[in-house]
Amino acid sequence: MKEYEIDGWVRLSYPEHFEYNEEEDHVSFYSVEADAQGTLQMSIYEAEEAQAPSDAALQELNTFLGEFPIDVKVAPSVTTDAGGMTTAYASGIEDGMHLDVWSLTDGKRLLFLTYVADEVTNEKVEIEAIVDSIEWT
Repeated sequence: MKEYEIDGWVRLSYPEHFEYNEEEDHVSFYSVEADAQGTLQMSIYEAEEAQAPSDAALQELNTFLGEFPIDVKVAPSVTTDAGGMTTAYASGIEDGMHLDVWSLTDGKRLLFLTYVADEVTNEKVEIEAIVDSIEWT
């Protein structure tokens, strides 16, 4: 596994056959294998005022899902709350593409991740491992 870190914010691990691309407002992680299916995008925000982490995580997902014509398959819910990080997850279909969405927060810092793929494959297991590896620095 390789590591990616934004100093003072977050650290994560990603597979050797993945690469990343940094843009002004997000970072994209993607497989370079021939059968690659999708891209994981991560955006980072800092709240002006601290909020209850579970409320902040769910609010972010609900706002996102309300802005786009997404056929929600898994409704937003908090999946983990440990190590100073609360994680909420939802998934659905948009324009025929599979969409997974995560919101991770400590109530002040917030990571918003989306994974969009043509279809659900074993690559999703690798994406979930990336999300599970995220920790605050």
